Amino acid sequence: MLKLLISAAAISIVAAAANAASLADIKARGYLNAATSGNLPPVSFLNEDNELDGYDIQVEKYVQDKLGVEIRMNRLDFKGILPGLQTGRFDAVFSNVNITEDRKATFDYSIPYSRSAVVVVKSSKAEGINGYKDLAGKRVGAISGANDGEMPAQDIASKFGAFSQFKGYAGYAEMFQDLAIGRVDALIAPDTAAANFLKQRQGIGAIVGEPYQIRYVGVPMPKGSPDLKAAIDAAITEMRQKGLLDQWASKYFGIDNFSAQLVDKVP
Repeated sequence: MLKLLISAAAISIVAAAANAASLADIKARGYLNAATSGNLPPVSFLNEDNELDGYDIQVEKYVQDKLGVEIRMNRLDFKGILPGLQTGRFDAVFSNVNITEDRKATFDYSIPYSRSAVVVVKSSKAEGINGYKDLAGKRVGAISGANDGEMPAQDIASKFGAFSQFKGYAGYAEMFQDLAIGRVDALIAPDTAAANFLKQRQGIGAIVGEPYQIRYVGVPMPKGSPDLKAAIDAAITEMRQKGLLDQWASKYFGIDNFSAQLVDKVP
């Protein structure tokens, strides 16, 4: 059985590597195919001019300038992004993708350009919720398939008691609206998105308790993308050195000295 599991993992990695395009291939093609949700403010969203905007989009634009090749951004629900990357539909993703051990086995990651503290956002209409240990029997929502959403929500339910209801969402707009009108008692979400929402809709809810976990965020690429990874790593290092990540974090998250919370290597 162990041999079969190892073989399956090896086949998956080989298949992913077969879908990787080299930086030279991308430049010869004339563009890099990338994906984002466009529905996860403040990291990726459509602004009033119907243009992609957000912290991750600023990172993507800088990478585009440094690579010297057009990045074509494709918008789709988060749950479809990583499968598309694995099959070779995309060369990279800029959509607040957490770095995890399972994902590192399938994808190459850039060094972190962001981080995601997973927190509980309590509705002002809900009572008895002071942190992630108080969600048993509550109505809870999170982004479907996200490692700072549905995945930790499932983990919390298994450790501290089942929710009365769980609702998965494709994006933040509907999710936070449901919190505002009382359809859910609490959300599991990254603090960056939660703080942005609560700043705009004061009195709707609050972040309660300590973070359940803190994860780093990088740019995932198909396994076997060393030259593309090196180029993106260099661009991220330059963004940090120039203070751009701090500027964007202050603008989109309201968090100061953000880059000091990052690390220089893929964790």
